[in-house]
Amino acid sequence: MEEATRANAELGQSMMHEKVKAYMKMAQKSEGLWAAALVFLGALALLSAIPFYPFELCFLLALACGAVAYKSPPIGVALGFILILPALSYQSAIFGWVGILLLALVFFEVFENWGEIALLEVIVLLPFALFPLSLFSGLVYFAMVWGSFHFGSAKSMAIAIPAVFTILLLSSIWLVPNSAFFPVHMPNYSPGIAYLQLQNPALSLSTVFGEIGTALGNMADLRAASESWSTVAQIGSNAIALLVADSAIVQLVVWAAVLFFAGWYPGRSRGKWNQTIAAAPLLAVPVVYLLISSVYKFQFDFLMFLYAGISVGICAAFDYSGVKFSRERAISKSKRQKKFGKFGFKGTTDTGETMDSVGGYKGVKKELRDSIMLPLQNKGLAMAYNLRVPSGILLFGPPGTGKTMLMRALANDMDYSFYAVKTPEILSQWYGESEKNLVEVFDRARKTSPSILFFDEIDAIGKKRSMAGTDSVTPRVLNVLLQEMDGMKKSEKQVIVVGATNIPNTLDTALMRPGRFDKIIYMHLPDYDARKEIFKVGLKGLPTSKNIDFDALAKKSDRFSGADIQQVVKTALRRAAEEAKAAGKVIPIRMEHLLGILEHTKPSTSIASVENYEQFKMDFERSEAGAAEAEAAKKEKGKKIGWDDVADLEQVKKAFKEAIEIPLLHPELMEEFKVKPSKGLLLFGPPGTGKTLVVKAASNELDISFLSINGAQLMQKGYAYAVTVIKETFNRARENTPSVIFVDEMETFAPARGMGRGDIVGQFLVEMDGIKGNEGVLVVGATNRPDILDSAILRPGRFDKVIYVPPPDQKGRIELFKIHLGIYSKDLDLESLAKITPGFTGADIASVCQKAKMELLHKKLEGESPVLSTQEMVSLLSQMRPSVTTKMLEKYKAFLKEYGERK
Repeated sequence: MEEATRANAELGQSMMHEKVKAYMKMAQKSEGLWAAALVFLGALALLSAIPFYPFELCFLLALACGAVAYKSPPIGVALGFILILPALSYQSAIFGWVGILLLALVFFEVFENWGEIALLEVIVLLPFALFPLSLFSGLVYFAMVWGSFHFGSAKSMAIAIPAVFTILLLSSIWLVPNSAFFPVHMPNYSPGIAYLQLQNPALSLSTVFGEIGTALGNMADLRAASESWSTVAQIGSNAIALLVADSAIVQLVVWAAVLFFAGWYPGRSRGKWNQTIAAAPLLAVPVVYLLISSVYKFQFDFLMFLYAGISVGICAAFDYSGVKFSRERAISKSKRQKKFGKFGFKGTTDTGETMDSVGGYKGVKKELRDSIMLPLQNKGLAMAYNLRVPSGILLFGPPGTGKTMLMRALANDMDYSFYAVKTPEILSQWYGESEKNLVEVFDRARKTSPSILFFDEIDAIGKKRSMAGTDSVTPRVLNVLLQEMDGMKKSEKQVIVVGATNIPNTLDTALMRPGRFDKIIYMHLPDYDARKEIFKVGLKGLPTSKNIDFDALAKKSDRFSGADIQQVVKTALRRAAEEAKAAGKVIPIRMEHLLGILEHTKPSTSIASVENYEQFKMDFERSEAGAAEAEAAKKEKGKKIGWDDVADLEQVKKAFKEAIEIPLLHPELMEEFKVKPSKGLLLFGPPGTGKTLVVKAASNELDISFLSINGAQLMQKGYAYAVTVIKETFNRARENTPSVIFVDEMETFAPARGMGRGDIVGQFLVEMDGIKGNEGVLVVGATNRPDILDSAILRPGRFDKVIYVPPPDQKGRIELFKIHLGIYSKDLDLESLAKITPGFTGADIASVCQKAKMELLHKKLEGESPVLSTQEMVSLLSQMRPSVTTKMLEKYKAFLKEYGERK
């Protein structure tokens, strides 16, 4: 305990890096902060590149621009250009006029493109900044790459070409080399024009304020009008010389290619190092410049290699810390989503979720990838096997299992636009408006294809027509939905319709046929491994203690949905945050936080709801993942209960094999000998003799579907309900052959017709008679009161085999003691125990064995050796009496005498 406390204390003390990561994430998400930083850097580069303000004042003025930009970025950018006017006119009148022209252009564009303008300020003017900013001039490489990340590959060309060309043009006009190391052959542009060069030095802090008015007055100098034509001529001449007689075209092509790749690649890759890989071509730029220098005869500066390496290293550092700047995906999808802007529609592709964000459901994720992404990504394979993307997918299951999140993640992985349609908002009180809205949804989805159209709560427009009233709009909307889904198959526009519902039983069957919803996938509650994964995903990146036991959490959260688990994690986070606030340091999330929440949290899905979903799955699911999960579940179930768990009852085991195994494995022999498989097997005998156990073991060992009808529970909801359930169960068994219908407590709903409702017995008999011998359906009944069953049920052709399951004999009791005591039975005299337990059923022996093992548990807790002796077992048995009396056995013997036994 002390070690755990010390470890947690040390962890709390050393959580400074967690704080740093948290602040970095906050900074990454704060748009105002990034806007302020960008505008500050742009203003600083602008004010320090044109000599007028002392550097200290440049910094303060740029800081003011950044502060304004935190609330209003366009105003912050415009303020920087206003502040530069005195500096420009201080150099010459023509510079002042150029400044006014720039200011007019800025005001025209700044409210739409303030980010691009601020970035261009940094890239273009930082290479001309004075010391100490000149030390950072080489980082314009990173600035250009960052611009490609942030503004996307389409705008990367608009950044690269103007920025590089403007730097070269300013170097040729001012006749000064730039510290971005973009070479210009100076003799081509000498001697230049004096009033276009930066000749006046920066003023001191004590004189600058007094010179602002004088500097602004220079713009009134009319000589600037006569100089304007020569200025335009000089700029045009230099621009042509750069393109024709200098290396500008080569430099523009190199940078355009590098920056386009930097913007494009992260949109095609989700790897951890995608930004680093996108920036890696920067390392080739100095090599290209080295080759250019030998052709155009200029001096190459090897610092280019250093700054290129630093820029790539910065990208790698951001990738390592998980900070992502690239917005290529979001930009490309937002363009498509602008066309999809009516009420009820919501594009959600900018969330950044991927399949890895969805904990568990590996089979479902694999199926969606294979069925949707394989035909799209491997055209040759798709054509060879005629593979097509499913036209529709229906996800059903309890709330909170991740249906919406899963499809949103899939859309992000596929680069598809994803539109979540608020289904209830489509419906309108005006006649014809609802149908029009739905048609418009599909029209807009086709215009922005490829896209995924997600109908959440699709039951609002797809419910059974028999459930709608005469004046309901739902049938009309459903007809339109069916027509649109059918039309998708003929359209070249790739639109995948996905529906999600929590109440699948209400959906119209026409909606669920293949060709509309090709895949119907059950989003079940997360299993043990999935719950572990969801806890891990929920706690990822958070300060957690080393004692988090994910296995224990998964065991404690049985029947919890993903949303339930996320709520548990959020509540635990709040508790840890409250402790951290009181302690004044970061407190890790501990196991007791999570367990404390779990103990007081109930799952949001009831057991009855889960049973309803399982029934719908058996009836309608079309899913490879569902089939694989069912196969795995059967294997897991088979590990728990099998023939080895059933002592004796060899006749019953043989009957199951004859009814199920032989017809499946040897149908030709059944045909040769004209043998019909059994349709029914009736087990009768005292309670606790293993009738239910042997049926479960048979279903697992023989790998067959298992459906059950409990007579007592069936009758609780009334006779009409009982008739319906019987019919549905038999239909379900026929659709999922080979299968066993296990009817427990048969006497409760099928007594002699003078004792109960004849319609229930009649429906049961009709269904049994409707089973054909080759259908692979076996009805197994179990009863403790065979004497009150309707005689029509007992005849051959219905229950072909009627087997008495008596209390176990001496040999059977020995086997039962071995099964229930396990390793603790080795040192016992089992024959003696079997001799003193005549009349004990399997349930009786299981009960006494449980008591014996509980005694061993107490011994272990008290520090004694957990050894079980024969005498202790005899003592425990002396306290019990068999649950089957002689009088009860006489009744079964009387039944056997009257009806006999058919094995």
